Amino acid sequence: MQSKVDTSYIVELLKRLISVPTVNPPGERYDEMAELLRGELESLGLRVEIHRVPDEVVERYYPWARGHPRYIVIARLGSDKPGPVLHFNGHYDVVPPGQGWSMDPFQPVVRDGKVYGRGASDMKGGIASVIGAVRALLDSGWEPAQGSLELSFTPDEETGGETGVKYMLEKGLARPSHAVVAEPSTTKRIWIGSRGAVWARVRVYGKQAHGSAPWLGLNAFEAMAEIAVWLRHNYIPRLAERKTDLPMDDPRAASPTLTMGGEVRGGAKTNIVPGFYEFSLDRRTIPGEDPDEVERELREAIETAARETGLLSQGYRVELVVDGKASATTLPPDHPFVEQVAATVKEVLGIEPLRTICIGGLDTRYFQERGIAALTYGPGGIAVAHMPDEYVPISELENAARVYAELTKRMLG
Repeated sequence: MQSKVDTSYIVELLKRLISVPTVNPPGERYDEMAELLRGELESLGLRVEIHRVPDEVVERYYPWARGHPRYIVIARLGSDKPGPVLHFNGHYDVVPPGQGWSMDPFQPVVRDGKVYGRGASDMKGGIASVIGAVRALLDSGWEPAQGSLELSFTPDEETGGETGVKYMLEKGLARPSHAVVAEPSTTKRIWIGSRGAVWARVRVYGKQAHGSAPWLGLNAFEAMAEIAVWLRHNYIPRLAERKTDLPMDDPRAASPTLTMGGEVRGGAKTNIVPGFYEFSLDRRTIPGEDPDEVERELREAIETAARETGLLSQGYRVELVVDGKASATTLPPDHPFVEQVAATVKEVLGIEPLRTICIGGLDTRYFQERGIAALTYGPGGIAVAHMPDEYVPISELENAARVYAELTKRMLG
């Protein structure tokens, strides 16, 4: 018999979560969110720990976050009986609201069967559904017959997850055998993996001079443009020749991609020949690509571009600075845990869920990199994440909670 979830409880909890503006960067009001979650989870009878990430760890990854401490909330149910440790994870940070909202992004609104607010879909809705599922199980008198249930709510997924899930697993704060990350895949789809990325900047050094005598300088902007055009015509077409046969959310994501110029810096004033410019590279990877090899490939491409455009012989200096690397990871579509979650979705919702790879990056990779059977399944949809008037359908919240509750009973007895 399936546990009955209290949809009104999930909606009210989600509204409380949205009302705490945990905007990242820089990481606002994380302490308030940690205490809110602690109080809610302890009221349900779970054992709760809050771990503050050491300031030196935060500063190593995010020097701009100084003065904004990070907290990891972990809750457990069960007495560590032999058996699986089923772990549910959600990140509580949200991106800045940006422009274009028709309402206050942190004053949630319920309208037309949807909850609106920043983080409604990505991914405070998933957190509310996880807690709602646990509440439904406990209200029915359930307790684990084997193994244990573990929940974690972590920061900084929106800036890479190094001080969230990565730190949690590296330090052994959680020890799951199986993990479900409640990101908004929609309840009709299981994300079995995600693409990876290499983030870098191309730096071009020229020579600053007065704008009235440009012949005395080396224009770094013009050189930067030449590098970008070379990459567009000589490097990007090569990426289309590679392709994974694994199922992607969008078939166009089956090949690696390169996005240039998301960030551009340099120049000082209209009448100055710029002596420095840099632009960003967002190189998305597919399963089977090694991020270290991708970095080597990018360095080789930049060196070739600088040489073939004649910039080096003119006196320019060009370098590549890598800011971060994340592996593309996946479970096989027929992995036993994927099969188990799919069977649960089919039983609870009466549908056969899709099994695809997310085209973006997810904290799920940190579990998968350590050999943990992990996948992503949660309410909402990525199409409205990070957008103005972000929302999550209430039906999605309810359906996710029902699946989580039934999966927990199936795995833990």
